Amino acid sequence: MSYELEDEFGDIIKKARKGLNLSIEKLAQEIQISHTQLSKMESYSIKPTVEHVNKLAKRLGLSAKKLQLIAEENWSPKPIPIDHDSKLSVLRISNNVNGWPVHAYVLKCEKSKQLAIIDTAANPKMVIERVKGYGLPLSAILLTHAHQDHVGGLSEIQQVFDAPTYIHRNEPQPTSERALILVSHGDIISVGALSIRVVDIPGHTAGGCAFQTRNTVFVGDSIFAGSVGNAFLSYDDLLNNIRKSILSLPNDIYLFPGHGPSTTVGEEKAHNPFFAEF
Repeated sequence: MSYELEDEFGDIIKKARKGLNLSIEKLAQEIQISHTQLSKMESYSIKPTVEHVNKLAKRLGLSAKKLQLIAEENWSPKPIPIDHDSKLSVLRISNNVNGWPVHAYVLKCEKSKQLAIIDTAANPKMVIERVKGYGLPLSAILLTHAHQDHVGGLSEIQQVFDAPTYIHRNEPQPTSERALILVSHGDIISVGALSIRVVDIPGHTAGGCAFQTRNTVFVGDSIFAGSVGNAFLSYDDLLNNIRKSILSLPNDIYLFPGHGPSTTVGEEKAHNPFFAEF
């Protein structure tokens, strides 16, 4: 069957191994699994045994119970209701970039009928079509980070919509038609009656951030359902920042990531292997 999570078992152990600066050879030797077996697990060629899962989880600091569920493809988050908040609505826009799905979002303030977009999914044509389909003003373009699959086509979107573009001040600035508005942790961006708070989550990138309004958080590539983003900056920082800024929120907070299905804080505390303490 097709498994809907962004990361499968092999992705998770590879991210954890790399985050701990362990080579395949070193990890295989330490937990007494053959190099060939470990390589095949990371590339989805073979399924791990329960013994393999337990050994890997212990050495990599992962939750064996949560990792086993994902290895067996026995968990995915419950779908988020379309009407999860009467004050706002969220439309997901998905695009295929280099063979992998990536998401942008349209956020609508139900009171003021104003819109914001979160990232571009590197598909400006689709984003422009969806926004125009509402027939409502676009008030803001919010960028979670500057990777090309999230900012590609920004200039084309800016040529159509005269909305300010926001990005964290620690993030590299993408190609833009006009000056970007640089934001920091705790800054508030208004979209109609909605107040959107900037939340620092560096680790995937230097200025990676999330945008929170009410019970909805757009988390970019910091955390996925059952996994985390690649820690290009710092693995420890990424995990600690997720703990501090995301998993400290109430369990019923909805998380909309840049890849994979939407989830909740409660689902991630219960099922994400990277956070064994919950």
